[in-house]
Amino acid sequence: MKLIFSLIFFTYSTLALAAQKPNIILILADDLGYEDLGFLGAPDIKTPHIDALARSGMNFTQGYQSASVCGPSRAGLLTGRYQQLFGSGENPPETGELSKRFPDAGIPLDEQMIFDLLKPAAYTTGVIGKWHMGLSHEQRPTQRSVDYYYGFLNGAHSYREAKMDMKGAPMTWPIFRNNEPVPFSGYTTEVFNDEGVNFIKRNKDKPFFLYMSYNSVHGPWEAQPKDLQRSDHIKKKWRRIYSAMLISMDDGVGRLIQTLKDEGIYENTLVIFMSDNGAPNNLHEAERAGDYLASNGSLRGRKGDTYEGGIRVPYIMSWPQVIPKQSTYQHPVSGLDIVPTLIHISQAAPAKKELSGVNLMPYITGEKTSRPHKTLYWRRDDDYAIRDKDWKLTWNDYNGPRTPMLFNLKDDPNEKNNLIHKHPEIAQKLQAKFDQWDSKLPDNKWWGGPSNRNR
Repeated sequence: MKLIFSLIFFTYSTLALAAQKPNIILILADDLGYEDLGFLGAPDIKTPHIDALARSGMNFTQGYQSASVCGPSRAGLLTGRYQQLFGSGENPPETGELSKRFPDAGIPLDEQMIFDLLKPAAYTTGVIGKWHMGLSHEQRPTQRSVDYYYGFLNGAHSYREAKMDMKGAPMTWPIFRNNEPVPFSGYTTEVFNDEGVNFIKRNKDKPFFLYMSYNSVHGPWEAQPKDLQRSDHIKKKWRRIYSAMLISMDDGVGRLIQTLKDEGIYENTLVIFMSDNGAPNNLHEAERAGDYLASNGSLRGRKGDTYEGGIRVPYIMSWPQVIPKQSTYQHPVSGLDIVPTLIHISQAAPAKKELSGVNLMPYITGEKTSRPHKTLYWRRDDDYAIRDKDWKLTWNDYNGPRTPMLFNLKDDPNEKNNLIHKHPEIAQKLQAKFDQWDSKLPDNKWWGGPSNRNR
């Protein structure tokens, strides 16, 4: 009976897709802790709108990004391909000698981004917020099939200040509207919220793709007084600042959803919410005060690691017309899966290059019951990991121990029990499989290659 229902549901969904292309909103938080959302167990931070979004659709309990830091994870997310395949496994340099030697650092022009795929499929494309995919003119959003852009080009930005030129510290580089720097005032999260709402209103009568790329809750940690007041139940200074930043973004998610409802397009809009990677290491200032910012909960590691705390992220899909409410998907999925999924639901032409991700819709509807991925890979600097079914081999330098470790994530999702001495044969098999994949990757042109790569 369950199979019959799934097939009927999938057939209905396919017919619905054929009748009217859905709108798509991809919301990406920056450096969000895995346990900083209410529906994932945050004990102190209130995120009612993101929680409601999770209830309205499907929560992927083992959602990953393909990297543990901003630039590479976004490169994988926006192309559907392991970013190492095209040499974007490191953050692109923004200042100094490397930026002069490699002014085109970022996603190469011969790589298709999701905007390049959706625009020919009759979608109006918009990007609000952080870009981080290249600074050169040719790599900017409006040169990459983006119809409307409002945001900043680099990787981190002040929430309150922006100059009109790209001189000095990148933290205060310009806010752009399309190709031109524009005067800025306000708080970036709120201004981005306004821009997102207005984009929806302008494009409500035709299919659109909106990439809401918040810089919240990435540093610098700056909050508005009104949001600090809403977080006054949190007594730790830095945790309260972080909470205030997050609830401002949560307000924005609520405004986007309400706008969809007000404009009568909510039922046929796919909304995706995720983070680009795990929470960062704590501020020394906060640690000295017995304080903290973000929390990955019980997950081991943080941003920059290939432990679960660096690469596992909140991952939500809501599409009232198609995806069941309050549903859960428990097999591992990746940010790499977003592009192939959107190609399918938008009826876009296939990508020119082979994608690393898979179309998730058959798994969401129940048409397919197997795992979307048998194996997932990670590589940044000397850090690496491979997950094969429930076994994971990982190597980390900053948080150590600079030697391979083996975990069974089904039994030990928090990576407490290193089984490498108990199951050396499994570790050797995973290492060989990783090396076979890793040895074929090109070195990053502005950073070089890992010292522990086995060619």
